[in-house]
Amino acid sequence: MNRVKIVGVILSIVFTAFMVRILSLTKVGEFLFQVPSWVYLIYAGVVFCGYKAVQSFSDERRKERVLIEQEGEMIMKKVREERSKRKLGS
Repeated sequence: MNRVKIVGVILSIVFTAFMVRILSLTKVGEFLFQVPSWVYLIYAGVVFCGYKAVQSFSDERRKERVLIEQEGEMIMKKVREERSKRKLGS
């Protein structure tokens, strides 16, 4: 893990602890703490799946972009070779 990710994880933990503390002092917090914990696990699973879907989508786009660039470079190489052949033939 690089430093940016470590700092992000630490800030997330601190923020979560802060929010739990704030919510525990309010009526909304009382309601939230009455909900069974498995419901929060389901929410976390949905968020995690959404995150992984977005991440895989961006990875696919990146790979596709690289592939398109490679194919374009091959086509340009052929075009350059054809031009050089034509210039030599003239």
